[in-house]
Amino acid sequence: MNRPRGRAHGGRRGRDDGGPRRTGLVLAVSVRHAKVRLDDGETLRCEYSRGLYDPTSSFTRPVAAGDRVELVSDRGRSLVDRVLPRRGYLSRLRGRKEQVIVANVDQVIIVSAAAEPRFRPRLIDRLIVAAERARFAPVVVINKIDRAEDRAPFLEKIALYRGLGYAAFVASAATGEGVDELREILRGKISAAAGPSGVGKSTLLNSVQPGLVIRTAPISDRWGKGVHTTTGVTLHPLQVGGYYADTPGVRAFAIAGLPSADVAVLFREFQPFIDSCRFNSCTHDHEPECAVQIAVLHGKISFERYESYLKIIRGDEEPAEDGEVDDDDEADGPDAPAAEDASEAPDDAAEATEADEADEPDESDEPGRATP
Repeated sequence: MNRPRGRAHGGRRGRDDGGPRRTGLVLAVSVRHAKVRLDDGETLRCEYSRGLYDPTSSFTRPVAAGDRVELVSDRGRSLVDRVLPRRGYLSRLRGRKEQVIVANVDQVIIVSAAAEPRFRPRLIDRLIVAAERARFAPVVVINKIDRAEDRAPFLEKIALYRGLGYAAFVASAATGEGVDELREILRGKISAAAGPSGVGKSTLLNSVQPGLVIRTAPISDRWGKGVHTTTGVTLHPLQVGGYYADTPGVRAFAIAGLPSADVAVLFREFQPFIDSCRFNSCTHDHEPECAVQIAVLHGKISFERYESYLKIIRGDEEPAEDGEVDDDDEADGPDAPAAEDASEAPDDAAEATEADEADEPDESDEPGRATP
């Protein structure tokens, strides 16, 4: 599952000028560069060694935010020459390849909205499965609770997730509800936020740490969805210690290469019943004498959670609303190839501009410097 991502075999490495190999944490990536905070605290804008690119790789890109990397010096330039083995990564399918959204975090803050845009429990469950698969702790936050006409249904959802052992709470960046709780959860950890556009991921972070300005935008009146503001993943140092990665919004989340048997194990409430099924190969879908289905009928497993499971194993996607796209769809087409050479990386002006600007060392990071 957590495959080491080192230098590709057969690729040409960067020319090493003989200096010491240095290691650091990738804070942000773009087509041609990575922003890396070295272990000594220095932040560099680095190019990629050609040896990193492998056209046969199952991944869309060789480097992701959160990666630990080794750097070499090549004619005065700093090159990312090796990705150290990952202890986990959050990923999804993009066409025929696997897109690593962020690596090596401690927890995934799964943010949804009580309203504007609509509440999407199926997507929450998919993101929980992806986090569990990577062995990252899922944290469920229902934001914009101040806009809910009735809080009761959302508090019931929170109770459901807490009953499964997940940290879960409601929040409102507008009123401050839940902000202190989120700050404590983030303290000293590397966290990644995930969820649809417009649910308030960036706004919550701005509330947790005033002065750390992340762009936000109002909900589109036409579509009732978020406007694209986060187009790449960036790790932001926090004053309470640790980092917070604000990821692009998603409208769908296809989980890469996970058999139904593995999906079932990642639904915690299924685990006490799986071994009691009549058939060892039971998919908990249509088979007779399925202990999981019986548990659903007896109310021991949430019917909505069971429906989420069925949609995942059947490959069903929650239908998107008209005009709804992922925040990074236009930057990375679903079948965008992995570049073979740093000089031949995809020339996407829009993404390069957004991400390269983020790659520039930012002196405002210094007050919140943290050690991962």
